[in-house]
Parts: sequence; C-alpha cells; structure tokens
Amino acid sequence: MKNRTTRTNTISTGEQGLWRSQQGWNMTDAGASEPQGYVVETLRSRPDLSIAVPSLMNELIEFSGVTRSLLEAVEAKDGATRGHCERVAEFSRRLAVASGCNAELVEEATVCGLLHDVGKIGVPDHILLKTDRLDDEEFEIIKTHSEIGERILGCMPELQRIRAGVRSHHERWDGRGYPDGIAEEEIPLLGRIVGITDAFDAMCSNRVYRKSLAREDALNEIASGAGSQFDPELAVCFLSMMKNEESEAAYRFPQEAVPTRRSA
Repeated sequence: MKNRTTRTNTISTGEQGLWRSQQGWNMTDAGASEPQGYVVETLRSRPDLSIAVPSLMNELIEFSGVTRSLLEAVEAKDGATRGHCERVAEFSRRLAVASGCNAELVEEATVCGLLHDVGKIGVPDHILLKTDRLDDEEFEIIKTHSEIGERILGCMPELQRIRAGVRSHHERWDGRGYPDGIAEEEIPLLGRIVGITDAFDAMCSNRVYRKSLAREDALNEIASGAGSQFDPELAVCFLSMMKNEESEAAYRFPQEAVPTRRSA
C-alpha cells in the first residue's frame, strides 16, 4: 500500500455542508433531517429489530416474510455476527439521511444494509466459521459472498433496487476492492454507504480471531481510510454524524483525502 503522510484536520459542520453542496447532494430541510412525507414502521415479521423501514416501500413490506427468512438464514449460518446486519442497516439509514439522500435512497440504504451479507448463505461453513485467520484460497472463496448475494436478490423483483449495493459493498475508492475492482464514483452509492457502515460495525465487534476496537479507534480507522478505502465525502459525513453535531470533530485524515471541489 502507498505510504501516506497524515495530518489532523478539523471537520466542521460548515465544511461538511460545503462538501455536500459541491457533491450535488440535496440539502433541503427534508433531506437534511429524517425524510418527510411517509410513515416509518418496523418490519412486521421482525418486531425485535431496532431499524425501521418506511411504508413508502410497499413492495418490501409485503415481501417482509422473505426478507425475514433471508436475514434469519444469514444469522443461523454465522451466529457470531448476530445483530451485525441490523446495526449496519441502522447506520446506513442514518448516513443516508446525514448525507442528504432523498427518501427513496434512505429506504434503499436501510434495506441494503440489512441484507448486505445475504450471500454468506452460499459460503461453506468450514470457511465462514473458521476460528483462525483465513488463508489466501479461503479468503478468495469468502470474497464471493457479494456476488452470491447479488444473484440471490436477482431472483426477487422486489429487491432489485439494492442488488448493485450488495454486490459492491466491498469495493474500494482506490479501485483495489472486490469483486469488480471499480473505483470512486463508479461504485454505486449504496455500496459506498454500506462499505463504511459495515466496516465500522465489524471493527467494533468481537470476532473469534480478534478483539473489537474501541469506538474512537474505529472512527479513526474510517478517517484514515478516506480517499483510499472509503468515499472521502461520505467518510466526513459519517464521522460528523457519529460525533456531537454541535461540536467540532477532529480525526486523522490522510492529507490527500481531504475533499476538494469537483469539476462539473
């Protein structure tokens, strides 16, 4: 990996708003806070979930039995990560809201976060549940879960809108991710959102092969990955979202990852 000189940059609310505007995100009152104009309800089949799914997405609510079955299948396959998908869905919803996405994109980000790991259903148990670090061959196999997830959702017309996000949530801003090695804005927005929220929750969770990071350490990992692993503007949004909105948030950003004005 390329060596990088880091510095501490203070990310203010005003700067965050400027970068959002340059990105072309909608920063109307409706986009800057919880989306308006619809009723939020939980998936009927999973009343225990902390996330909420808008009733505007009627086809998904009607399809919630299958959605529940997919989620239960993933959690039954890998019980050590139980709760991970719900947390990623909630973080994804909040990040979509914070970045000014419209109501439809907020819904899609929520559901994409919920089902981002559905492809792990197709990963052999001896690899998925291995207690040691994976070798190169095993890692190549587990990397196929994003493609498997896209294929599973391809059988369900109600979930077509999140297929690209599920496939691309392990792509990297610098083009070194998988499965397609695409970079920057070639990566679908849902994949860029879930890529950040999935990484953060994974770092904050215990695994059999490593201990969790402290919250602040995980946030600094997101900051250090801005412009290499993560969309730098979404990383700024996520870090601001995770901090007190009234305070200045300082993180160790790579110098070259500081967002700059994009040409039209």
